[in-house]
Amino acid sequence: MANTNTVGFGLRSTMTVGNTPATQGQSEFKIQTAPGTSTFKGDPVNIQAAAGADGYLQDAAQGTMDDGITGGVGWANNTANIGLLVGVFNGAFYVDSTGKPTWANSVTAAVVTSTNYNTGSNEIDAFVITDPMQEYTVRADALLGATTAAAQALFNPAGTFYNVNSVDLLTPTNVDGMSRTTLDIAGSGANNAFTMVRSANIPNQNDLLSQGADVIVTIQPASALYN
Repeated sequence: MANTNTVGFGLRSTMTVGNTPATQGQSEFKIQTAPGTSTFKGDPVNIQAAAGADGYLQDAAQGTMDDGITGGVGWANNTANIGLLVGVFNGAFYVDSTGKPTWANSVTAAVVTSTNYNTGSNEIDAFVITDPMQEYTVRADALLGATTAAAQALFNPAGTFYNVNSVDLLTPTNVDGMSRTTLDIAGSGANNAFTMVRSANIPNQNDLLSQGADVIVTIQPASALYN
């Protein structure tokens, strides 16, 4: 039976490796004020290592990341100056241009911020799920195989990893700040970001032979900063 929905929702944290409960612990990072690209809840993120903004967080699902390096489907852990993935973005806090304290699912490209009187800085506080053992549910952008055997063969194959599809620079900020990215099934490679572990077995979203199946992934060790 075909899956009910094919729209992506980014990476949603679930259990950790070993099927143990996730603590949902988060680490705090900084996003520069007026960033060049947006960052969406549910997108993988890394640290900039180029373009004069070294050390700031950025959305790794962007086709071109803030530091000018390719992200999204073209992200590769062997790219020069690449920042390895720190985890998945889970929201941000900043003081907006009117002085209003703001909690948000996303950070919009070029957003103008005011100085936070508690810190004396106008930078954006970003919160990231960083546990390297964290598992995530993500929606596949295509069928996994023409047969059940072919689909099952994609789980944990040696040296084959996956990226998420590139997101637009601005949307879906205009909706709710949530990611709409999906897992790129066709573009697997040795230097990509995620290991596909198993079916998420979500009712009406577990047909591996049609587009839109929900699957479980983890950040592959060679692509993870915290490993």
